[in-house]
Amino acid sequence: MRFKISLRNTNGHKGLVTCVAWNSTEEIYSCGEDHILLCWRLEGGTVHSSIITTFPSEFCPTDMQWHPRPMQPSMSSKKQSFDILLITTADGKFHLINKNGRIEKSVEAHKGATLVGQWNNDGSALMTTGEDGLVKIWSRSGMLRSTVARGRQPALSAAWSPDCSSILYALGAHLLVQFFNTNAKPHKWHGHDGLILAVAWSHKHGLIVSAGEDCRYKVWDSTGNQLYCSSVTEHPIVSLSWCASGDYFAVGSFNTVRLCDKTGWSHALEKVNTGSIYSIAWSSDSTQVAMACGGGGVLTAHVIDRRLEWSNYEATLVRRKTIEVREVGSERHETLEISDRVVKMEFGFGHLVVITPSQCHVYATINWNTPAIFDLKNGSVSSVILAEKHFLLVEWNVTTLYSYQGRLLGIPRWKGMTQEPIHTSCIALCSDTLVIRDQSNNKLLHVLEVSSNKPIMEGQPHTHLQGVSQLALNHVGSVTERQLAVIDVNRDLFLISIRTSGFGRVCKIAVMAQSIQWATDANILVAMLDVTLSVWLCPSCVHYSDKKMIRKTRIDKNNSEFGKQPDIVCVQGGLVTVRRGDGALVTSAFYTFFTSLHQHIINNRWQDALSLCRIAQNDILWTSMAVMATDAKELSAAEEAYAAIGRFDKVDYIQYIKLLPNKIEKLAGMTLLAGDLLAAEGILLQNGLVVEAIHANIKIYNWNRALELATRHKKELDTVLQARKKYLRILNKQETNQLYLSLTVNTLNEQEVHLMSEPTEEPEKLDNESEKLNFLEL
Repeated sequence: MRFKISLRNTNGHKGLVTCVAWNSTEEIYSCGEDHILLCWRLEGGTVHSSIITTFPSEFCPTDMQWHPRPMQPSMSSKKQSFDILLITTADGKFHLINKNGRIEKSVEAHKGATLVGQWNNDGSALMTTGEDGLVKIWSRSGMLRSTVARGRQPALSAAWSPDCSSILYALGAHLLVQFFNTNAKPHKWHGHDGLILAVAWSHKHGLIVSAGEDCRYKVWDSTGNQLYCSSVTEHPIVSLSWCASGDYFAVGSFNTVRLCDKTGWSHALEKVNTGSIYSIAWSSDSTQVAMACGGGGVLTAHVIDRRLEWSNYEATLVRRKTIEVREVGSERHETLEISDRVVKMEFGFGHLVVITPSQCHVYATINWNTPAIFDLKNGSVSSVILAEKHFLLVEWNVTTLYSYQGRLLGIPRWKGMTQEPIHTSCIALCSDTLVIRDQSNNKLLHVLEVSSNKPIMEGQPHTHLQGVSQLALNHVGSVTERQLAVIDVNRDLFLISIRTSGFGRVCKIAVMAQSIQWATDANILVAMLDVTLSVWLCPSCVHYSDKKMIRKTRIDKNNSEFGKQPDIVCVQGGLVTVRRGDGALVTSAFYTFFTSLHQHIINNRWQDALSLCRIAQNDILWTSMAVMATDAKELSAAEEAYAAIGRFDKVDYIQYIKLLPNKIEKLAGMTLLAGDLLAAEGILLQNGLVVEAIHANIKIYNWNRALELATRHKKELDTVLQARKKYLRILNKQETNQLYLSLTVNTLNEQEVHLMSEPTEEPEKLDNESEKLNFLEL
């Protein structure tokens, strides 16, 4: 991926250009030391510049930004105008200017130059910093609200936090984060060895990038932990800017512009002969960038050479409106000409989805000539999520589900929807389920059932113990086999079983998780942990009751070859592709045999699966076979697999199940073998086998449940009490459970009453007095 740069200096500025800003995806405004406000209109690849106004000679701009426009029309008010340009100047003022160039209001903001002026996300407030070291918050109309920071050095750069609850600013070589809702001191850390000249805060991922006179740029998380540090560049870095999608950022210095990934590594380095790049601004669709240059020019650039891979296909955006698709291993290649510039593209599940500013094009790998094309409602798509049967378009706070034929399947809605944006990492989609994290409560997960012929319905939500940061759903299997992998804010990895009746078991399976991905062709989960890349071949919450079994189905590989901050890109066909911290792709073959095993079992070819295990003679393969055969209720295959790995206790229980006379009991026994007591008990109770359900709880020493069933149904109470008594006698323990103590006393009292009343009801004399006493003692 790289920039295709064009220089715009014809009929342009006559001096240094200090700032640029996008009013729309087709309009750029620039201003510089020649005091001229210019508008550059991009029309079909050509540029037309026009002078909006000429400011007074003392008007020397330092920063500029247009009032942010709402992503959804419903968020805006018809009476409110968004054509307001904020410009800060070197005389300590900031100005609110309309689209025609007329100054609506000028405000004395700082002593010395006003260095930074930025709107917050919704444009309800603005922030300024100055040479006097003050950081101030103003209302939309220019009224002072508060002074949030007072420094002893000039605040050269600043940025709003993603939720606008705090401000990041630079003082000298330090970075500081000041929160609004507390009187505590700002969070401060040492950032660079020299003056920090530029900072930017991603509103998508919450990552911070800073740069300065030490000729380095660094990436931080929101708490100040350093994630990446660049090598020393030739010149000090004076400008930074995140794109709206948060996937990459641009870095500007003397005669140099760099395109970087969100993790910090460089996609491309472009050399230009324009002097220092003082300001960088991205368009709202994250495909275009404008740069203000010290040589008096305005640079515009498009992001091209974006490359996507799926299976044996490779799609590359070679120009703004041209995509080349190549089939690796053959001479076939296709050139796709798009009617408008490409904003986003995603490749997977046999389809290439291309987003333009106004349309969506869906290409199938079996036919590249006739795409499905439909118009977009708003044209502000922030991300595209693909599944096997459909795909999801995310536009700010609205999600829309489409089929690959271009048919609208529905607009998912859930309780408590707000106007806040939806984070892509907290959306999980598969062929029948959609899970979305709540916008205002990061612990609440909404589960929606999606189908091509039924309306989208919201199921039972799930509330996690901690805030959720990443989600992933498995793609293979039925709804009852649906598994959700969750990474929370503590970086703990949980596996949640989603069932038709709601959420089932929740299991914590790992710690220090960084990224997760499900295989698209098998129920295999891959996670990048702190020091290892782990692959779970049979991830199922049910089987975590047997730790020995599930531990043998996990493969770990040390990530020394993956470096720092790796990210899982793709899991398919037995291969795991990981992008290292330096941008290189590393592919590892972990489970080629296991993919074949999964395919045999999915297609119900159990003999072929057993033959593969016999040939490979691998313990992990046999363990996976045992787990999947148990889930599928295949007694013979499970018996052979358990015998191969030495689990003879399981073999004995399977032989016991085979001897059961009732099919219902056999089914419950196989469910109990898998470790799912609740399901086994439910099967027995639904079919009226209460006694068997009580005995099943006794066998696994689930004493409270066994006693509850016995007292509720008034069956086998004596059996439960006797079994409990025998169990404690073997362990040489005393009874401490109050329920059992009270029932034991009541039972003895009933026996005494019965014995006392027995002679009067049925007169029967004992042979002698000693026998009578012994009987009463019993």
